[in-house]
Amino acid sequence: MLRKERKTSKMKNMLGSSESFWSSDTIPDPSGSNIPLVRTDRSSIYNTRTLHRVSFTTDIPYFHRIDKYNEEKVCEYERKASELNLPVSYNLKKLFLRVFPILRWFPRYRVKRWFIGDLLSGISVGLLTIPLSLAFAVCGGQPPINGLYTSLVTTVSYCLLGTAKHLSYGASAFTGLLIAKSISHSETQEPDSDSDCSLTCLRERRVITLTFVSGIVLISMGIFRLSFLRTYISKPVLNGFKAGTACHLLAILLNLVLGLDPPIHHGPLSLVYSCKVTIENINQTHTASVITGLATLAFLIPFKIINSLYSRHLIPTEFIAIVASIWLSVWLELENSHNLRLINDYPFHLPRPSLPSFSLISSVAADAFAVALVTFAVSISLGRENSKKHNQSYHPHQETIVLGVCDLLLSFLGTFAASGVCEQTAVQEKTWGQTQAAGLVAASLCLTALLCADSMLPLVPKAVLGAIVISNLGSYFEFFGKYCFACKENKYEFAAGMMTFAAVCVLDIDIGLGVGVAFSILLTLHRLQRPSYAILGHVPNTENYTDLSIEKTAKEVVGIKIIKTFDSIYYGNVDIFLSWIKLKVNCYLQSGRSLGSDEELYSEEDKYHMLLESTQFLALDEHALRRLNHTKLYRHQISKQTADVHTVILDCGSVSFVDDEGVNALIYLSEQYLGTGVGFILASCSSAVLKSLQEHGYFKSTSQSVAFSSIHDAVLFSLQQTAERNQSPQGSEYVPETICETLTECDAVKMKADTSNCTSAELCQVERGESASHQRTGSKAKNQRIIEYETTL
Repeated sequence: MLRKERKTSKMKNMLGSSESFWSSDTIPDPSGSNIPLVRTDRSSIYNTRTLHRVSFTTDIPYFHRIDKYNEEKVCEYERKASELNLPVSYNLKKLFLRVFPILRWFPRYRVKRWFIGDLLSGISVGLLTIPLSLAFAVCGGQPPINGLYTSLVTTVSYCLLGTAKHLSYGASAFTGLLIAKSISHSETQEPDSDSDCSLTCLRERRVITLTFVSGIVLISMGIFRLSFLRTYISKPVLNGFKAGTACHLLAILLNLVLGLDPPIHHGPLSLVYSCKVTIENINQTHTASVITGLATLAFLIPFKIINSLYSRHLIPTEFIAIVASIWLSVWLELENSHNLRLINDYPFHLPRPSLPSFSLISSVAADAFAVALVTFAVSISLGRENSKKHNQSYHPHQETIVLGVCDLLLSFLGTFAASGVCEQTAVQEKTWGQTQAAGLVAASLCLTALLCADSMLPLVPKAVLGAIVISNLGSYFEFFGKYCFACKENKYEFAAGMMTFAAVCVLDIDIGLGVGVAFSILLTLHRLQRPSYAILGHVPNTENYTDLSIEKTAKEVVGIKIIKTFDSIYYGNVDIFLSWIKLKVNCYLQSGRSLGSDEELYSEEDKYHMLLESTQFLALDEHALRRLNHTKLYRHQISKQTADVHTVILDCGSVSFVDDEGVNALIYLSEQYLGTGVGFILASCSSAVLKSLQEHGYFKSTSQSVAFSSIHDAVLFSLQQTAERNQSPQGSEYVPETICETLTECDAVKMKADTSNCTSAELCQVERGESASHQRTGSKAKNQRIIEYETTL
């Protein structure tokens, strides 16, 4: 208690010794009431009834009202709070908690609520990690025990440093295939004659150095905040990449199931060469391996279907298959009696800690960079998707650094790189896992398997490992079920995914991922350069305007063309924008072609009722509207099939920005329509668009500087202006040069007969940073009023 009081007095002295700053001082307002400035109770800073202190950054008193009366008080508090010098111990503690997130959740661990769920989830994930780690290590040409060692070290490291609760790291198929590719590159090169190391030792050094360089790349990406590159990898691209990787895995695993041992090809057309070699050696198929593999698949697939139908994954079918195969190998002596291929041809001792070979960095740099990018893409995408699903916070920069730290640690321990594992993450997500403690349970099972590695693991058949991975490839082919059957609705996503899938199958997984990302970016640029446009119509009895092709009840107002663009207007799409306007609008200005059917157009009576329903907006009474009905516009019998367009309204509600070329295009359209006697109006412009238009001189370059806050206001204004123009003597016009935001009323005055003096320069002028409007006179009835629009830029 005394310690908390001392801290309270210390903070109070740092912020100011004046009691008025912390007291309930009030400032009288003109209404006579006192406005409380600061909450007087100090429980917001320290609460003696709770066991923890509120964070130092949130120790800000609560202000009931922030207005012009206590604004100075708020500024004073913010100034003094900004001058606070936090103690060094507090900053170090905050940094330490950020680096090791386990110190945040472990002290608050709820044993009664979370322990059972984490225990069951950890057991399920651990029993799946053991066979998958062995299989992925075999696919990468590494000793199976290295896969277990990688999963153990990575799982423990991520529990200490990771931020996601349901993400599982370990040996994966992606890193295994890339490491096998790097090893094949080293074998094609001539060995160094001066080296006294064997071929196996050279391969181990190359893998260790590759893992070390990959860790350095990932740490650099996290430090320099390059995790934003994940935004360029779309989900269709990632799904296509996973499907292509599954095809490469399937070609390797089929050889394990068939009992073949052909050389593994890597690089462009590697999948074609692998299938060709498998077909050529099909007559050497081992019968015992085929029977073992098919029996394992027949056992696993039904239980996989059962696990997918239920929300919890509690049947460790993969581990049961491993245990059963070991027992059958010992009982029936399958290796001796049936010559069944086991994984005992690899060493089963833990890898020795060693340092990377710096002389090999230049030769493995390209492969290490590919491993780092693929690991980053898969892991960060998996973590983001998982965090969004569970509404949890995710820090991609810290996750990237954690990946790099894991690779560095694995390189010093003598094993290969790791990444996020989709199968283990899915199991941990479906079970009762609540925290990273489930990963510690899974790591304990991996440690138990490592302790029994010398006596039990060498008896596992290769065909069983191949069948286990094949049964788990269903999630990799999610792309086909999600996009192929809906290619017409998602043609762009389907194209991006198919291009990535084809590139991965033909060019290999690292080059294919790069091709898929580049194609996805080009496809996005193509879509941005060809935005969609629509012609809008008015929904009767409402103030809404919608696409005529979507809403069948919408009608197009005679003489008014309302167009909408669903993208920004910039240099990339300005030519297509102008060509579309010319195709859809300008043709009616020249040839008087049909605007639509009788049901899609408003009649003269419809337009009158539209004005009648908007008397409050127009500030006109019914008598004035009756007089408008007898003007030249309504008396003139215009055929709806040959009606001329007198106003073009551009809806800018979906326009986020307009650059210099876009503003020039709008100026060109305004001048073109003005030359043909057609009004051009902008509606629903955002503040950013209005600012861009003003900065680029749109309102100074055009004689019709009119922009409305809504489409309905623009339509009503156009109808009224057309009516006034047609009833005025000698066709005099009233063209305001202001942004229409505010409505004012004025009494009717007589208009001068001489229209030669009624120029737009005498009407109004728009200056930057100023608003001015001038009234014009017109000869109207006694009860009619004139609407004046003022600039509110």
